[in-house]
Amino acid sequence: MTGEKFFTLPDKREAKLFKLRLPDGFGADITNFGGCVVSLYTRDVQGNLRDVVLGWKNPEVYLDNPRYLGTLVGRVPNRISGGRFTFDGKIYQLFLNDNNICSLHGGFGYSHRLWEVENATASELTLTLKSPDGDAGYPGNLFVRAAYRLLPNHTLELEISAESDRPTAADFTTHTYFNLDGENAGNCAGHSITAKADFITETDKYLQPTGKLIDVTGTPYDLRNGRKFRDILQDLPEGFDNNFVLSHADHNYQENAVIVTGSDSKIKLAVHTSRPGVQIYMGYCLDHEINGKSCYEHNSGFCLETQAWPDAVNHPDFPSIRVEPGKPHHSITRYEFSIEK
Repeated sequence: MTGEKFFTLPDKREAKLFKLRLPDGFGADITNFGGCVVSLYTRDVQGNLRDVVLGWKNPEVYLDNPRYLGTLVGRVPNRISGGRFTFDGKIYQLFLNDNNICSLHGGFGYSHRLWEVENATASELTLTLKSPDGDAGYPGNLFVRAAYRLLPNHTLELEISAESDRPTAADFTTHTYFNLDGENAGNCAGHSITAKADFITETDKYLQPTGKLIDVTGTPYDLRNGRKFRDILQDLPEGFDNNFVLSHADHNYQENAVIVTGSDSKIKLAVHTSRPGVQIYMGYCLDHEINGKSCYEHNSGFCLETQAWPDAVNHPDFPSIRVEPGKPHHSITRYEFSIEK
């Protein structure tokens, strides 16, 4: 499968759109620009296909892609405090792109680059990227491979591997926004969510981790028995933008780490992952305007960004994201869709 033209970059290269589908219509539209998931179709309780992923109507908006809709994020997702870290006695200063005090989503990251297409079939898309030594301040030449696969049980799988020729920091996630009632359904207040997390990582006012963990017991962050989005938003008007601790060790694969169910669609999304954390972001900043019109309202989509704990490079007791020759990064996350019984 060669993909279809999506849009033309300023340097005249073409971004392609690949439409992965199972025979029953379940599937995703993914572009090799930023590895963005543009649409995802799954059936609701009435048997109708709904697009449950937020995406820009004008493909060229993906060039800037405010709010990172659908992107692959790297070299490191989330925030690195002060935009710097120290490996083996050497300080590395990263590109600062968040309040001019920290590095967010890799600084000048992989979310806004054209990836190479290694393989494309009706049910799988494999993308690769070469990130040079010094890229956004990170050491080491890094080769990244990201494979999207459709599995028979209505699952979108994302497997990522990365190899470096020098010690470096590397971690990855997808910044896909979901609305299980449909991408134009508006506020997600009627959704419900559960998460297998006893702790969240504490942050300062700039959302930089302090290194401490907060026990969720008795707080609005306790999702172990499930909560409605509307109840969370009543306690926290801006909703979540927090890392929920799934494990204290990397590569501890967990099924049903997070489960979200739509309101009228009854579509259920279960997240299975090998990552030790998940950033649950409830889309408060989805207020971006294009040509004077708001594209999506506040909290009309949510992200489940499976990843290591944020700022791990500056906290030795956090699960490590260090990658070095002979010790590559590997992660797998599966987004499984079904109907609530």
